[in-house]
Amino acid sequence: MVDLELYKIFYEVAKTGNITQASYNLNISQPAVTKHIKNLEFQLGCSLFIRNRKGVLLNDNGKKLYLYVKQALSLITDGERVIKRMNDLEKGKLKIGISTTLTKKFLLKYIKTFHKLYPNIIIEISTDPTSELKEKLRDGKIDFILAKMPGYQEHDLEYEEFGKLEDVFVVNKDYPDLINNEVTIKELIEYPILLQKQPSSSREFIEDYFKENNVVVKSIMDIASSNLLIDFVKIGYGVGVVTKQYVQEELNNKELFEINVTPKLKVRNFGIIKLKDNILSKSAEVMINLIKEEL
Repeated sequence: MVDLELYKIFYEVAKTGNITQASYNLNISQPAVTKHIKNLEFQLGCSLFIRNRKGVLLNDNGKKLYLYVKQALSLITDGERVIKRMNDLEKGKLKIGISTTLTKKFLLKYIKTFHKLYPNIIIEISTDPTSELKEKLRDGKIDFILAKMPGYQEHDLEYEEFGKLEDVFVVNKDYPDLINNEVTIKELIEYPILLQKQPSSSREFIEDYFKENNVVVKSIMDIASSNLLIDFVKIGYGVGVVTKQYVQEELNNKELFEINVTPKLKVRNFGIIKLKDNILSKSAEVMINLIKEEL
């Protein structure tokens, strides 16, 4: 393993050409500087300096090494400077995994606030299925996931709940027999059921609901996204399973109607998924705290 401290001392001695001055600059004793230089020469198997009455001069080996060490320490300094700017939120990226709908219905206002506070931070949104976002999280490609909580938890991930989301069955006005009556799940599955296509945590959730109630749906229409699913329900294409908070305006305006189904779908938690024992970037911490403060 490279002992960076040896090279820092070598660099200072080479730059000043004087062990006394180097020890003063480094705030360590002269004997310690001399010992470190000897240790480095021993490790490399060659001498690096020519000693004279005025101090020390680099020999040919030392001159070659100095060029590399100078460049390496300069890169380290640049790296420290970049990290400091990132920690001061003057530069960097914030990478979030989240669904398109949850971005629009929940996260967008926080992005707006964050961008006003830290305009130089680039925000990247990944909208893949939750299963794929988890792999991106493990690979370090995103900072955290904001999603509906799964029914199970994985040992390497940390889950923090922020709120609750209620899934409901909805139709448009063309289904008066479903709107005005209490309906059992076995009666409901006689109608076309619109579901978000796999892979999707929402799809897994509703399929688990069907299994728990021992029902087999006769007709399932796969829809690419939750927004498109809502549009299909609006034109009377069938019964949709949607998150109630996402269609509250349509319910209030009587564009959609909630079906009183028994048994009801379970209320689900949503929140942050992040890697266990992982230090978040400063920008990720700030975004999460913005959300927490309001909630």
